[in-house]
This record gives sequence, C-alpha cells and structure tokens, in this order.
Amino acid sequence: MSASLGPFEHGSGIKAMGAGGVSYVGAQETTALAANPAHASALGQRYDIGLDLMLIRPDSSITGNALAPDERYPSDGRRWYPIPQAGFAMPLNERWAFGVTMLQAGLGPDYTRSPYARFGGGSRASLTLGSASIASALAWRPVEQHSFGAGLVFGYEFLSVKGLEFLTSTDPQFQVSTTPDRVTNQGTDGALSVGFTLGWTGQLTPQLSAGAGYRSKAWTQKLKAYRGLLPDGGSLELPAVFGVAFAWQPQDAWTVALEWQHFAYGAEKAFGNPLSRLAEGHLLGSPDGPGFGLRDQDAYKLGVSWKVSTDLELRAGYLRANQSIQRSDTLFALQAPVALTTHYTAGFTQALGQWELTGALVYCPRQNVDGSGSIPEGFGGGEANVNNQFSSMGLSLGRRF
Repeated sequence: MSASLGPFEHGSGIKAMGAGGVSYVGAQETTALAANPAHASALGQRYDIGLDLMLIRPDSSITGNALAPDERYPSDGRRWYPIPQAGFAMPLNERWAFGVTMLQAGLGPDYTRSPYARFGGGSRASLTLGSASIASALAWRPVEQHSFGAGLVFGYEFLSVKGLEFLTSTDPQFQVSTTPDRVTNQGTDGALSVGFTLGWTGQLTPQLSAGAGYRSKAWTQKLKAYRGLLPDGGSLELPAVFGVAFAWQPQDAWTVALEWQHFAYGAEKAFGNPLSRLAEGHLLGSPDGPGFGLRDQDAYKLGVSWKVSTDLELRAGYLRANQSIQRSDTLFALQAPVALTTHYTAGFTQALGQWELTGALVYCPRQNVDGSGSIPEGFGGGEANVNNQFSSMGLSLGRRF
C-alpha cells in the first residue's frame, strides 16, 4: 500500500479529504486535531468515527537489464485498505479545550511476481510499513480571535519485509549489508514512537482566517529484526510534517481555502538517504546507509465548500505536489511506490439533528517515475520504473453535544 501522499493521507479527516485535504484552518471534525491541535477551541463537544477505504494500484517495470528481459510487475497481492478514523473534543472552560484523535500512516506493495527475483530475490516480494498513533490536543484561547494548541503523539510502528534475498550475500565481494541475516523475511517487527504537535488558528478579518500546524518527527525505537536493511541498525522514523493555510469567506455560504504542507523526508535516513550511499561505501544497516532516497515534498491544496442549506454542505478540492521519488532511486522505490502528485476530491456533509453524515471521494490519476541510472551495473544495469494510481471513498459519523 501507500497512502495518497507518501505514507500519509492527504487530509486529516473525511471532511478535509473532500476539500482538497485542507486541514490547518476551518476544521469541523475532531480528526483534524492531528494536523492542528488549536482546532479543539472551536469544535465544542463532539466525537467523530469514520472509515476511509483506499484502492491502490501500484505497478512497476524493469527495462534494459542484462539479467532478464524487460518485464512489468503489478503489485496485485492486495489493493484494498481500510483506514479507521476517530476523535473526540470537549471544552474544559471558556478558554481551554481538550481533544484526542487517531493518526494512521503506512506504505508498501505486495508483488505476487517479484521484480527482484531476477537479481536473486524471492519469487514474491512485499513490504508492509504501518503506524498507528493516538494524538492528544490541548488548546488555549486567550482572546476570541486566536487559539494556540499543543499535543503529544504516541504510536506503534510495525514493519514486515519479504523477498529481498539478493541483498543477503556474505561473500565480501558482493556483500551489501552490515548484517545480511537481518535484511529480509524476519516476520513483523514492532516499535513504540513518540512525537508532539503545535498549532495556531486565528480570525484575521471578518472574512479571512488562518491556521498553522507542526507535527514533529516520530522518535521511534529501532526495528532490530531489520537492522541489516534500515540505516543506523534499524532506524525508521516518520518525518516532521508542517504547514499553513488561509480560508476566505466571500459570502456566508461559501469558503475558499488554500494550504501549503511540507513533508521533511530528507531529514530522516530511512526515507531520505539515496541508494548511491552504497557506492560510497555505506552498507545497508550502517549509520549512514541507503534508504528509499525520497526528496522533501511540498503539497499545495485548494478547497471550496458551499453551504447549500442549513443541513447540507458540499465540498470540492484539488491538490498538487512535487514528486518525492528521485529517478536515480527507483530500484528501492519499487518497495515504496509513493509516486502520486495530483488529487481531485469531492465531499458532502448532511446534518441529521445533532448528528452529521460526511462522505468524501478522492481520485489520483496514474503517475509514472522512470528510472535514470537506477540499477547498479553489479545488478545488470538498466532501469527500474514505478507508477501508482489511487482512489478512495470515506464515510464518517459525527455527533455534536
């Protein structure tokens, strides 16, 4: 799997997903607290539960390789992924509010015919990285127009890797790992993580509001079972994510929001270190060993909402991001096909008394990244090419008190 923006969903909550993923300003659901804890001041007392069902279609090919003919490899072992959502918020007094929500992340394909088999890997290859977290939020509103928030994020991360036997040689001439017997097929290993969030929301004018949020990296225990694959003896930490947003309300029924969000992949070794580290003498598992080779990603989001009536609100959105996969690092990107850069979204909320039913649809057209110098000559040269297509539908139920 991979979510719609690397290992992350493109928005925090079903309402945000329908409006281009805008999450730092104008939140109306408790699931947005994972992006900006200051939202708790404006949510009142409510809870939300939901499910986002993702259909992911990663695909890959290898061309010009001396070891076998050109071939395409669809990741067809599993394509449907349900992502649960839930959150709760309540005011503590006139100035303070508290909330808690879930945060999910993950990536990894499942090839029933492995693209790595030609190099000596298993006949089937898969990588499953998942992270499930609980994010708290404490918000303070010193004046009516501004709120500030902070929270802690406690999580559990797990990893399973299969089919990379071609990286396990112990022959000094071909060895690429510090610990070859801890590269692949070690089952599922887990680790605890902790991080924090900071946020602000403000009403700048009667028509213009803004918000900003910062979620730190997830400081995570090492995944010892894969210490021969991951840099620094098993380090795999989700990166910091931060951004800012503005919402303009030209009329009571209409809101237009713009958001910028940054994903700091390059600061985390497992995500940012390129495959070229091998040629520099840094083996897999070493302190500065290779990772996925992703560059930092910036996402720009547009969300529009229309209050059709007191009970019905419609949403639409668009998101565009730069490509995080580098063309020289597509060989390992076959295990992290995070190629998506464009999102089209739509959604609705229907009020039913104190209850709200919200839905969202997301479509990401297929995006290709063709390798350039991506397969080392020691593996027969040529190019590894990766692409992905994504769609999702989500529903949530909210209750206001």
